Amino acid sequence: MEEREIRVENKIDAISIELNKLKLENELIKKENLEIKEEMKLQERRIEALEKEVRKKNIVIHAWILGWLMCKTVPYIQGVSVAASVYSLVAVSLDRFLAIWWPLKCQITKRRARIIIIFIWFVALTTTIPWAIFFDLVVIFSDAPNVQLCIEVWPEEMNGSLYFLTANLLFCYIFPMILITMCYVLIYIKVWKRDIPTDTKDAQMEKMQQKSKVKVVKMLIAVVILFVISWLPLYAIFARIKLGGDIEPWEEEILPIATPVAQWLGASNSCINPILYAFFNKKYRRGFVAIIKSRKCCGRLRYYETVALMSSSTSMRKSSHFYNNNSSTRKVPPVQDNAVSYIYNNTGV
Repeated sequence: MEEREIRVENKIDAISIELNKLKLENELIKKENLEIKEEMKLQERRIEALEKEVRKKNIVIHAWILGWLMCKTVPYIQGVSVAASVYSLVAVSLDRFLAIWWPLKCQITKRRARIIIIFIWFVALTTTIPWAIFFDLVVIFSDAPNVQLCIEVWPEEMNGSLYFLTANLLFCYIFPMILITMCYVLIYIKVWKRDIPTDTKDAQMEKMQQKSKVKVVKMLIAVVILFVISWLPLYAIFARIKLGGDIEPWEEEILPIATPVAQWLGASNSCINPILYAFFNKKYRRGFVAIIKSRKCCGRLRYYETVALMSSSTSMRKSSHFYNNNSSTRKVPPVQDNAVSYIYNNTGV
């Protein structure tokens, strides 16, 4: 019995020794884990400090150095320029639509043109006033009070996102895009149905008419597509910033590069349109040359009048030659009955 008790006690002692070893090992493991956690926390703090330093350097690079007045003025002028440019494109589209559908009823005079231009700039200047009010200089880091950013600072009781949604996204992109598209679709319908004002047509005249229609359709499609593509990136970026919630870290790296490119692309739409018109429209090129060669751009264009007279006389000679060589019994309908053809052939779309 005593031997058994001794054996049991020895086994118990051995087990307790093993348990103590396990406890010590466990404590060592816990201690190592704590050290690893502390090291990880330290590394995280270093990474955060490094990210903060990088972000601080990026902010310093993009810091506003032109002062409070320019912080108010530059965004306002940019907003006014964009709005006036877009509204001008809408006005041009409406003018073309009226000239094609009702050429005799809706004629644009100099007085009406001045009123339209004044109205466009009035709307652009007034709707962009909040940018002049709520853009301000903001200190990002308390330890660097001289580093300031020029950003929008809206009061809590006012919603800057709602202003962007209505004044910018809707009235400067979506609604103009819809209006321009509708105008050019209706112009396309009218032009495509337009017929040569003669009782009969030969194959050559029909071929010229079809070629002219295709050129007009190409220009209309190009104008709409370029408008949509030019402004889409900028408004997509603004919509993401204003309506998309918090900016992700990877977006913070992309946005400073993408935003200036998108702004350049949007502004380039106003530069592309004259090139597009000149490429598709011969009369536009003549008119542009006339403006360059005229002494007074705002007065009467003598050169343009000369070109117009030469063009009219040439077309009249061609027309009389065509009629004399084909049939003396052909009758040309009056201008009032063929106003669309008259406007299209003499002024261009």
